Amino acid sequence: MPNPVLESAVEGIELEQVYDYITDLVQKGTTGLNLFRNRARKMAISNVTQGGGVTRPAFRVEFRPQAGAPIQSGSGDASSMLRGSGSSWDAFTVSAPYLFSVCEISRLAQAATNGKNRASVAVRAAEIDNSLTQHLQGIEGLINSDGSGAYDQIPTGATVNNNTGTGLQTSSIVGMNVAFRFTDQQQVSVFPSEGGTSRGTATISTVDPVTNTLYFSTVLPSGTTNGDYLMIANGSGAVGSSLLGIQYWHVNSNTGTVAGIARSKWPARLSTPTINLNGGAITPGIAQRAWVLLGRAIGPDNEAMKSAVWYGPAEQAYAISNLFYNVQISQNLQKASTVPDMARREPIATFGNREYNSSFTANPNRIDLLLLSAWCIGELIPTQLYQFGTAGTIVPVPDVGTTNGTYLASHMFAYESALQLVNSAPRKGLYIQQIGVPTV
Repeated sequence: MPNPVLESAVEGIELEQVYDYITDLVQKGTTGLNLFRNRARKMAISNVTQGGGVTRPAFRVEFRPQAGAPIQSGSGDASSMLRGSGSSWDAFTVSAPYLFSVCEISRLAQAATNGKNRASVAVRAAEIDNSLTQHLQGIEGLINSDGSGAYDQIPTGATVNNNTGTGLQTSSIVGMNVAFRFTDQQQVSVFPSEGGTSRGTATISTVDPVTNTLYFSTVLPSGTTNGDYLMIANGSGAVGSSLLGIQYWHVNSNTGTVAGIARSKWPARLSTPTINLNGGAITPGIAQRAWVLLGRAIGPDNEAMKSAVWYGPAEQAYAISNLFYNVQISQNLQKASTVPDMARREPIATFGNREYNSSFTANPNRIDLLLLSAWCIGELIPTQLYQFGTAGTIVPVPDVGTTNGTYLASHMFAYESALQLVNSAPRKGLYIQQIGVPTV
């Protein structure tokens, strides 16, 4: 009786084919962080210290907020010149928050992927690179913050789905302002207000920047609702307690404090000029309007003007690009059967002949004009692998829950950073707010 060899009989000797490229589905972007690290002044700073019982700040940035020796009039004929005055001086005082990212890999996961004959990639080596990327992405989100450690505020129109699903979709928040600021598996603290009391923590499973949705593998803290702030874990939530981002320094106000100084102490000098479009779309003339306003603030001859660059969202780069498509002229320079392609691969690189840096973590309705010569980064600890003493950078994980204190069959490593961002002259800058956001 015929008995052909069926496929089911040879399955044990068939070789599994694996695609020779691992596709990475995780979003990445560090536009703001790279901009400041490459173009702002960089300084090594110390930690807060005690000297003679007096607390000394880690980093002091000095400035001249008030001029003196005003012009006066007299006869010049042996008349009194009257008494004069001089400049006033002050200084911002800041310290560097300590930021870290920890990766842990089981012993079996390392062994099973060690060597080209076992796996497509050595997980331990790959995760050292991946963890650095995630660490920098986490700092990037804070670059756009207001100094409280808040990555974003749940908008009024967002939908909060708490404990409505299972697994990686146990909870979700649909309609965040900028989901790109968050990272996968990031634990966030939920605060009803900046400086308030935390409602608790939740763990993000995955981030969807396309729909501005955050998925959580955990239940959200009780009471989580629209208007709450999602902040870096273990932070106090108070403004000025975390990395001092662009929106901490670029504020148009004479109230409140900035880096230890009350803005009311020096009216206008610690306030950043702003243009409020009240929901209107960006137009080409805004660039010249910003030049006039900034010229009024610091003077057209100020050297800092030369270092000005735009920093804003990709959505507004797209909107600005559309302005110029309307004025392009199509010319038939050669015989062709097709219409000339008027579109460009990417949006504008400049606005008003100033460099435009597109960021996917910036507010979609805001553009900042940064005078980079006024900015500096103070580093207490550069971004690096954490050194666990003489044990090195990769160490076994203690089983703290066991009475005998044994070790878990896993290893961990961590990236660390301690840095602070400072604008030495908040007046040397400008931001455009409440810009109409185009549909993408």
